[in-house]
Amino acid sequence: MSRIKTRILIISDTHASRPHPPPAPNEFETADLVRVTTGYRDPLPPADLVLHCGDLTKRSSIPEYETTFSMLRSLNAPLKLVIAGNHDISLDPTYDSDPEAEQESRVVQDIVQDAQRDGVVYLTEGTYEFALENGALIRVYASQYTPIYGGWAFQYPGHHDFALPPGIDVAMTHGPPYGVLDEAGISKRLGQPHHAGCEHLFKAVADARPRIHCFGHIHEGWGAYRGTWLDTDEPGFSVPRPTKECVMDEATSGPIQTLDGLRPMFAADTQGTCPEARQKLAHLSNQRGYHIDLTEQQTRVDSGKQTLFLNASIMDIRYRPSQLPWIIDIDLPNAEKRHTSIRRT
Repeated sequence: MSRIKTRILIISDTHASRPHPPPAPNEFETADLVRVTTGYRDPLPPADLVLHCGDLTKRSSIPEYETTFSMLRSLNAPLKLVIAGNHDISLDPTYDSDPEAEQESRVVQDIVQDAQRDGVVYLTEGTYEFALENGALIRVYASQYTPIYGGWAFQYPGHHDFALPPGIDVAMTHGPPYGVLDEAGISKRLGQPHHAGCEHLFKAVADARPRIHCFGHIHEGWGAYRGTWLDTDEPGFSVPRPTKECVMDEATSGPIQTLDGLRPMFAADTQGTCPEARQKLAHLSNQRGYHIDLTEQQTRVDSGKQTLFLNASIMDIRYRPSQLPWIIDIDLPNAEKRHTSIRRT
């Protein structure tokens, strides 16, 4: 079967923020530069497909939904797939509400429905197939659910069954899996890792092994991690509560980029003594994202063998829209029919 190279733009946790204006001329050359916001710039790069992994708003207000869906409609991509996050209370049909809140929810549903005219498709939990305009077929699993933490939307107490089937190209969830790009800011205060991800989700991903698992929710976990799965078909191999340490090959797994090695919102050098850092920031800002090509040898992801994990939170821990989108190239099978989508639950 022929393969089609496809570009996917992945973002999350925009919280109703719009991309910043384009870089000013010579922005990275000023000697008094202290802080530079990069990456989340207008216009965001064109793509065959855009994925937004939730937290479309901060306070679930109607103006915030209008801002976010207007931004999504304007993106240069024929199809934009969107899920909710824990901040998006008006989209949660089970959330307790009064008559005024119910009216707001109906208005939000109208905003969501109207955005479909410009290729913005809101997904609830389930498995989908999409035939893209470039002729490729992509299989996507979506879930907006996260472990309970306070009085937010789409949260579950105890256990949640993430019914992620094998053969998925992309799993897009709002929250991270346990142990992968999920360290909360409290980790530094505690002096040890505090993982905020979901164990049930990690097990589902470990069993299904999608090529990409993208999410957000934990802003400070922004980054990319390439995991190579061990052969769990060996006799006697059984891990009821797997972690990455016991189901991934440590020698060939590891981060591609994290905030520890890249702070896109900061230029630490204020005296002009580090032109390399400035050049890298300028390149990423002009590129409007961090690019990874899954067809190249060093970052290759083979179905069933590796998974690329992406925390795509645009907001940093202080709710500044300053972190980089992800620009991912992946090869996908040829679709027999175009402009169709199939939902399978």
